[in-house]
Amino acid sequence: MYRLSKRNSASFLKSRIFIYGIFFVAAAATLLLLFFRNRPLEYYDRTEYYLGTYVTVRVASSKVSPTILAEAAMKEIERIDEKFGSRSRGIVAEINANGEASGLDRETVFLIKSALDIARNTNGAFDPTLYSLTKLWGFDDVASEKQIPLDVEITAALENSGYSKIVLNETESHVRLMEGVMLDLGGIAKGYAVDMAIARIKALDPEATGFIDAGGDIGVIGPKYGNRPWIIGVRNPRGESVQDIVEYIYLYDGAIATSGDYERFFVVDGIRYHHILDSKTGLPSRSGVISSTVISKSTMLADAYATAAFVIGKEPGITFMPRYGALVLLIMEDMSRYRSPGFEVYQQK
Repeated sequence: MYRLSKRNSASFLKSRIFIYGIFFVAAAATLLLLFFRNRPLEYYDRTEYYLGTYVTVRVASSKVSPTILAEAAMKEIERIDEKFGSRSRGIVAEINANGEASGLDRETVFLIKSALDIARNTNGAFDPTLYSLTKLWGFDDVASEKQIPLDVEITAALENSGYSKIVLNETESHVRLMEGVMLDLGGIAKGYAVDMAIARIKALDPEATGFIDAGGDIGVIGPKYGNRPWIIGVRNPRGESVQDIVEYIYLYDGAIATSGDYERFFVVDGIRYHHILDSKTGLPSRSGVISSTVISKSTMLADAYATAAFVIGKEPGITFMPRYGALVLLIMEDMSRYRSPGFEVYQQK
């Protein structure tokens, strides 16, 4: 019978150990690869104060550092804040100071045109010329004194308001305000900033996921972990905290915004006076709505149409707004709720 020599036996054993070692290393490498490939994405959060509110970017990526993506988003939001978010500096202050402006860049023309289009679509329920009224009530700044203006003061402010008193010439990149009128893009700039920040992130990584929340105006970057919806709670407008939720919405993409009479208000003799003003009366809107939530393809549209829906009310608000890509959920004073056809799709898990 053939027998291995001690030398051959030792050599054979070493070969077996070497082969097993290779298999072990290969198996370990495969397991590690599978682990990292299937490991859930880790989200990075960053919060800054821009456009008069706290802005949070939550983002994850398997290709680009999420800190780089968040930094790019915040820089874009800061740029828009400096350009459109202030009434004392930037292009809006320049237009208001001179009553007109020529040679406007394409972005400024786009934003003014968008504001005017939405104003026309909603018959002034959204109006980018209400700053005089907003200031009169004390809602222009957190530190401003809140007050009920005199009727004569409201009448004077209304005379200096109205989107039809803004003349935009797109061909010549020129805008002119009628005497006394002040342009205010605050009701549209925040949502626009979210949209542009998401575009910056997508330019760096089209597959990035997450969302941007600018004071309740939320734009989705991509589905949670790539295949799950983000769950957004609609706050009880008469609840005691932000944790008191009355409706849940599930979004894979798009945007959502809510306007409510609980955001900025004061109470006199048991009457609540809030910051969402009716351009027809100059008074806080009394449509019966206390909270309006809009889902749309962009945060800019969701933001503006949420304001308009609050002012317009149940009829015809929930019926005609879908034609402009805005699905509406209204919560009324008696806590009853009304939805645009199709809104319910976003409330299914």
